[in-house]
Amino acid sequence: MILAVPAFIRESGRKEWQFALRTFAAGMLALYLALLLGLDQPQWALMTVYIVAQPLGGMVIAKGLSRLVGTVLGAVMALLLVGGLAQQPLLFFIAIGAWLALCTYLANLLRNFRSYAFVLSGYTALIIGLPALSQPDQMFTVAVARVTEIGLGILCASAASVLVWPRSAATAYLHRCRQQLRDLIALVADTAGGRADNRTLQQRRRELIASGMALEALRENALFDSQQLRRRAGLCRRLGHEMLALISSVGPLGAYVNRYASVHQQDRLDELLRGMSELDGELDPESLRVCLSGLHDQARDLARGLRKETVGDNEQRFHALQLALEHCGELCDRLRSSVVLYAMLSDQALTQSWRSGTSRLHLDHGQALRSAGRTAIAIAAALSLWFWSAAPSDQGTLMVIQTGVVCALFSTRDDPLKAVSGFLKGASLAVVLATLYRLVLLPGTEGFAALVLWLAPVYLLAGLAMTQLPSMAMGTATVIFFPILLDLGPQQDFSALPLFNNVLGLAMGLLLPVLAFLLIWPGDDAATARTRLCRDLCRTLGRWPMSRRRPRHEMETVLYDRIARTLPRLSPESAKDGELLHGAMAAVTLGLGLLFLDALCRRGVPDPIRFTLTRLIRDTQRVLRDGDEARWRQLSADTERALRQCQQAYNKAEGEGERRRLVRAVVRLRMQINMIGNYGGFFLAGSGAGRWRGLEIAHAV
Repeated sequence: MILAVPAFIRESGRKEWQFALRTFAAGMLALYLALLLGLDQPQWALMTVYIVAQPLGGMVIAKGLSRLVGTVLGAVMALLLVGGLAQQPLLFFIAIGAWLALCTYLANLLRNFRSYAFVLSGYTALIIGLPALSQPDQMFTVAVARVTEIGLGILCASAASVLVWPRSAATAYLHRCRQQLRDLIALVADTAGGRADNRTLQQRRRELIASGMALEALRENALFDSQQLRRRAGLCRRLGHEMLALISSVGPLGAYVNRYASVHQQDRLDELLRGMSELDGELDPESLRVCLSGLHDQARDLARGLRKETVGDNEQRFHALQLALEHCGELCDRLRSSVVLYAMLSDQALTQSWRSGTSRLHLDHGQALRSAGRTAIAIAAALSLWFWSAAPSDQGTLMVIQTGVVCALFSTRDDPLKAVSGFLKGASLAVVLATLYRLVLLPGTEGFAALVLWLAPVYLLAGLAMTQLPSMAMGTATVIFFPILLDLGPQQDFSALPLFNNVLGLAMGLLLPVLAFLLIWPGDDAATARTRLCRDLCRTLGRWPMSRRRPRHEMETVLYDRIARTLPRLSPESAKDGELLHGAMAAVTLGLGLLFLDALCRRGVPDPIRFTLTRLIRDTQRVLRDGDEARWRQLSADTERALRQCQQAYNKAEGEGERRRLVRAVVRLRMQINMIGNYGGFFLAGSGAGRWRGLEIAHAV
């Protein structure tokens, strides 16, 4: 009997039931107020409550404001289009299709509530403008009513999230920051202590990338319900940058510990690594700061002491130790910065001025254009089908609107067809429930209290479904389509014909987007998604404006944003996906190495070395953009020559500063050679020489 109960009910706890009850109460309040005010379509107020409903208060406010802004912008555009083109329907349809395509394009380039605002502005113009085309004199009234209905739903949802079992997004953000910091400290400790092999290291880095990018999204929502965090927004951004940088820096240290530590013995370095392996993320921030400061000074002093010695016969050992010390120092420094920043945000330390910087996201203009074009074609197909079939006005309008809504909503997903499948299940369930309620249960119901009792089972269970990831799409679709088909209003019509027309329009409005996702620039399969990740990362590195001297965290956020969008499509058990993640992390390391070499060129290396490194950076970017096997092998040889030139200059250098810069150049060039040699297949697929088939060059061409 227990097995017959859906999983989302069995797995729901106190927080899930609180969310369902709070959202249901807000929805019923919005519906009551909309009926009391005599709004034409009160179901929109109810739908809005469930659309903007989120488990955390800041998320509700963020999504609600973006929905309100998008609705107002869409309503204004609908007024302009209907007012200017009401007498020319063909031009009106072209203009509104172009507007929806433009908004879809912009939504694909943004994230979170900014993306959602453009999605809303696109299809709101369609929802308001299309029905008003036959009655342009009522256009302003319809637009005001729609904005009022949606604003009422947002107000009720926001008030409920603040007053009823409130959960602060700011508190959740600080808690997750602390957890992310603990996980990073544990990763650094396990890496330094040799307790994480390559596979474990890559798996944990992958999880940290996903949680780090999710934390960045939560940060934007947390700013909406915490004035204190809004004042410290720059510190929040910098904390995110520092924690992402730690994920990059831990890889080379792991390579040293797993490959060279047992070969190139150095007692003081082993002592440093033991100290790092004993780091405890449960310590208070001040104790952690003191410990990390000591380890950082230890790494810096040891590196300085080694540079005073001659390279000796074992040159490989010398530079391997320098590499390990450089990354030990960087990890300790960034961990210390992260701990201090977290302490300031959580009021465990005095707030100090700190350079915050800005985050950048991966922008895929090609994918955005394809999504916009697909949406425009789907809308044109829906309009053509409407006029060719001579469908009733209500049915045809609903079909076109649903086509635009679904195309706009799911075009921002990396795999829209997969995302829309759960939506279809929810729509099918909504059809069954609406038929039962509209034809059987509600005709004999009188009074708002009785209506609430009838609606409670549907909305409470749908609210529970929305709290579980596997059932979220189905629950959301149910609460969206159920009130549309039920057509709640001041004057309720319980006849079957309007319901049949709405169901048919809804079915066609869902079928056309599915066909569009299948036939018009369909989503990538697994192999294509892997290759596209390679190409996106390599093109980002190949086109990065080195001359503008942007800080490293800007490159890291762009690269990690692109990797994070592909992570849900990777399988942890797949060897090929594991290699792909290895290659992606190597691309991050390669890009940071290019930035480091560019910085060295501006910090006083001898002119011959500067010219060599500048030319090498330029050639590397060129090969990343468009390289084949021969050019990659030539790049490897050029990097070897640059390395030997730096080694010769190091042996002749006299000043401490010049020796430090030259040995760092040698260390980075060795890393570049390792990246090119060990991950050639990834970079060849990224530079357009073939599809992704593996890391070995022989397998990639």
